[in-house]
Amino acid sequence: MALSFAVVASSSSIMCKATNANNHSHLQDLSYIKRAALISDKSAGFTSPHPNFGCVIVTPSAEVVGEAYLYAQGTKPAEVLAVEAAGELCRGATAYVNMEPGDCHGDHTAVSALVQAGITRAVIGMRHPLQHLRGNAIRAFRSQGLQVDVLGEDMQSKLVEEARKACLLVNLPFVYRAASRVPFSVLKYAMTLDGKIAASSGHAAWISSKLSRNRVFELRGRSDAIIVGGNTVRRDNPRLTARHGGGHMPIRIVLSQSLDLPEEANLWDLSDVSTVVVTQRGARRSFQRYLASKGVEVVELDILNPRDVMEYFHDRGYLSILWECGGTLAASAISSGVIHKVFAFVAPKIIGGKNAPSPVGELGMVEMSQALDLIDVCFEQIGPDMLISGFLQPIPDLTPTIPSEDETFAIDPTVAPFETSIIFFYKTWDLYGAFSNFSPHTIQMPDEDGNYVTWFSVEHYYQVLPIIWKLHYT
Repeated sequence: MALSFAVVASSSSIMCKATNANNHSHLQDLSYIKRAALISDKSAGFTSPHPNFGCVIVTPSAEVVGEAYLYAQGTKPAEVLAVEAAGELCRGATAYVNMEPGDCHGDHTAVSALVQAGITRAVIGMRHPLQHLRGNAIRAFRSQGLQVDVLGEDMQSKLVEEARKACLLVNLPFVYRAASRVPFSVLKYAMTLDGKIAASSGHAAWISSKLSRNRVFELRGRSDAIIVGGNTVRRDNPRLTARHGGGHMPIRIVLSQSLDLPEEANLWDLSDVSTVVVTQRGARRSFQRYLASKGVEVVELDILNPRDVMEYFHDRGYLSILWECGGTLAASAISSGVIHKVFAFVAPKIIGGKNAPSPVGELGMVEMSQALDLIDVCFEQIGPDMLISGFLQPIPDLTPTIPSEDETFAIDPTVAPFETSIIFFYKTWDLYGAFSNFSPHTIQMPDEDGNYVTWFSVEHYYQVLPIIWKLHYT
């Protein structure tokens, strides 16, 4: 009896130790995945139209030997950089990535780097949101004999969901864009405690504190573009620059149906960043020519509304848009269903005024039961102000596996295979929209003397390219 008791006690002890070891390993996995998500966010604003990628390589002895993130569009993948940092220590190690690698067009650089380096296990925070890339890297890893664990699929728990959400949050623009076919749009405004964004006279400088305004510069630096309406241009004459030094500068977009805009405005100064004016077809042709002479791009749409504008910029490859408009345009954007998240900076001030503007205009609601409730609301004190943020639309659920083209066609032959119209219309170089002549990023390319200079975009370089060729070859 004594012997039997000893064996049971011993077995129980072994089971307890094994369970504790598994739990410890499980917690380590989640810690490293969160680390991959955290470092991937360092390049927010620079990687568009690609996602933010982070990779952490850990040995069996729980030593981090390499970590890296995708710095910007056109740079080495995070996985390649992490392998280069880890060197021979990759053999038998585990790679943690916040998102499934998105190798496409036969370029399997990220997957090959991990496989050839001797990585034996990959822990993936989430599958790739794009249908034509979803699951490809996971299948490639498994076909090469790697153990692959995907959060929410192979690993499930409350802590796993928290880690998976961290991976989602660093790529919200990419996830929303993939699900909704419009750029991820954030409405930002600052208001007084009594809900005013300006005095009755229109004066609004400054409602929020300097600390809050610095946070706005950070939000701008994470965005591909900033949108304002004509009223904001006429009333405030904004610059809409990030002003944080050395960071990403978002393109400035002005929506104006009538083009009733001033000839002199800070937004027509393109020394730091370009401006796009979107208007209704046929509006003030003479002013369109004036803007073009300043270098401002003018886009005409048949009907100017937020939904069509967002679909247009989606096709140009934009991931995220920051709306810094007045109440009328904000209401129109919300009604069109293109606003995904709200950032409201509330200052402890009261200005009053029956005619003082509010952040959101008429939405047609007559009962409080019709009010729009924010989801996943956060409160943060910034100096004397309170920042309230939340989602108007839930984060898309990416857990279900999207059927492949062949599976879809087998179910319904009338459904055409997935195609990205942007490739054929805008002649981009890859399925993300990278290197499009409408890319929102500056590039460095040679001028007529062969010296590298900075161009606002690939489009600007393309416009000058024929002149360069003519100078060299005629």
